[in-house]
Amino acid sequence: MSFIFKQFKDEVSSTYTYLTGDSNEIAIIDSVFENVEEYIKFIEENKLTLKFIIETHVHADHVTGINLLQKKYPAAIAVISNQANIQYKAKKMQDNEELMVGKISLKAIHTPGHTNDSMSLLVADNRLCTGDCLFIGSCGRTDFQQGSNQDMFLSLTKISKLSLDTLIYPGHDYNNRYVSNLREELLQNKVLKLLPDYPKFCAELDSWKLPPPKKIKESVPANLNGGLL
Repeated sequence: MSFIFKQFKDEVSSTYTYLTGDSNEIAIIDSVFENVEEYIKFIEENKLTLKFIIETHVHADHVTGINLLQKKYPAAIAVISNQANIQYKAKKMQDNEELMVGKISLKAIHTPGHTNDSMSLLVADNRLCTGDCLFIGSCGRTDFQQGSNQDMFLSLTKISKLSLDTLIYPGHDYNNRYVSNLREELLQNKVLKLLPDYPKFCAELDSWKLPPPKKIKESVPANLNGGLL
């Protein structure tokens, strides 16, 4: 068995997609519709079996590749948090539930805040795919899709208690950073440094006043249907 952990970046939305597992089976985390052929090429060249297609939440800035990937790999199972109100067939993960991808464990950690259905995935006990919860140097916005400052505060507090050596792999980065670790984030992340001061934390997030994602009107309805446009 050889451990696989491959990061892809969508340059349009600055979304990171992760392929992980072992030399037999893999899972895809946060696929992007336009990049599905790139994932398929990697899978086929390495003679892998796609077992799971996982979403960390219902995305608003890109369309998922679930539908296209399942056309190519009909046995692949879609996976999302049990808090997601979706319209396609998927395995819904409970908080702290584990999946096995080959011999590699993927543990769901519910981390709502950006959206009510957000979860992070702890891969092989030391790599945390944080979706849009924890970013390098910041965190996800909380102002749409049932986002919540309070939930984000609690989720980041939960993450802050993991091993300091945990590698942080975000769902996005807009400055070409690829990975961090929890020790560095606790020292340098402008949002984590506000913990446990809840009023200051909320004031910081409320000050952002960000415009809506450009593709929100297209992406959310499509993603509720597994990427059907």
